[in-house]
Amino acid sequence: MSLVNKTIRKGKEFAGSESLAFFRIVFGLLLFVSEVRFIWKGWVTDFYVTPQFFFSFYGFEWVRPLPDPYMHWVFYALVALSLLITFGLFYRFSIIAFFLVFTYVELLDKSVYLNHYYQVSLLALLMCLLPMNGSYSLDNYIIKSSRLDKIPYWMIWVLRVQVGIVYFFGGIAKLRYDWLFEAQPLRIWLSANQNFPVIGSLLTETWVAFSLSWFALFFDLSAPFFLSFKRTRIYMYAVIVIFHLLTHFLFYIGMFPWMMIFTALIFFPAKLHQKVLDFLFGRWKQLSIAIPAPNVSYYKTLAFSFLFFCFQLIMPFRSRLYGGNVLWHEQGFRFSWNIMLMEKNASLEYEVKVKGTGKQFTVRPNKYLTRIQARQCSFQPDMILQFAHMLHQYYLDSGVGDTEIRAVCYASVNGHESNLLINPDVDLTKEKDSFAPKTWITDWKQ
Repeated sequence: MSLVNKTIRKGKEFAGSESLAFFRIVFGLLLFVSEVRFIWKGWVTDFYVTPQFFFSFYGFEWVRPLPDPYMHWVFYALVALSLLITFGLFYRFSIIAFFLVFTYVELLDKSVYLNHYYQVSLLALLMCLLPMNGSYSLDNYIIKSSRLDKIPYWMIWVLRVQVGIVYFFGGIAKLRYDWLFEAQPLRIWLSANQNFPVIGSLLTETWVAFSLSWFALFFDLSAPFFLSFKRTRIYMYAVIVIFHLLTHFLFYIGMFPWMMIFTALIFFPAKLHQKVLDFLFGRWKQLSIAIPAPNVSYYKTLAFSFLFFCFQLIMPFRSRLYGGNVLWHEQGFRFSWNIMLMEKNASLEYEVKVKGTGKQFTVRPNKYLTRIQARQCSFQPDMILQFAHMLHQYYLDSGVGDTEIRAVCYASVNGHESNLLINPDVDLTKEKDSFAPKTWITDWKQ
């Protein structure tokens, strides 16, 4: 007898598999819309075909984009895989393939890194291990895959915790002087929306920026907990919907608000998920035919989930190892749920000296980079270093010769005075990227 059948009688430890099916369908549809939108807006060409250089992540320099038209095919594959996930067809193959292909795309260029891309990869990885096609899937109807009436309750909590982590650590990251006592960068962003219908005039008021800053802090810190309790769940979810709709229309931050609105539904009970699925698929009861449950190694999945979340709990705090202001030096900034914390502007140019001839000249990154790459490179120190090495190799390959390359970069964070970000006396061609502190980044000065 399987583990599931042995413990169904315990009741409280198990729940209906409809919650996993509901999350699978919602997740798949979000991905489908996101990938179609990406193709339709021409971003495949803009981000992965047009650029001459790509800013790889440290340790993943070997991950390179495919030539056109194959990069477009990669996104067509993501569209197809998202539909397979939605309908639960060849689910195990489709979710593993989606995780690998999506993460491959995410690792191609850090200049287009977004927090919700990271969240998609993490959720997809977890979904590779969970029986998300246990009900309401074409696998049950066509391939006669195993139907699961009950699943261990902790499987639902695996997804809840991953969704909640984004809120909670987003709140932890807001425990900063800029956010709490200067209402930055909200004061800058809200003022830019003074022409917003009805409430535009209010958005220029300082007290509004402070009120929203403190509200956002308590919202992020409390959201996963209020969602976890029956009495507060519906009220918290209403706040979530309003909050994310406002951020969408005020700041236009892509798919992130929609992802948070719909994935937060995993906190609702399985009965609600079942009612929605029955309403949508009531005519196709065959999608939920009861078939004997499989022998699944739930304990291995649980052990992996434990290690997975231990890693997740450590990652956001790694920036503390570097000291200073993480918004300035950005060491440990990515993959830490630092969401909407920074308005950073910078000017960057490189002073190049040809060793053989002594010739010196100035290079601006926008001569070689796309608009978004040049913008991101101008204030992210590891990208500034990377581009210096790219230029160095470019001059070697083009016959100019060996060079010394120094960066002159002035940056401003959240409205503070502009200061030198990179030590202009350091030849960046001699510096190597690593997890060690980057001594060529200047100290933060308020």
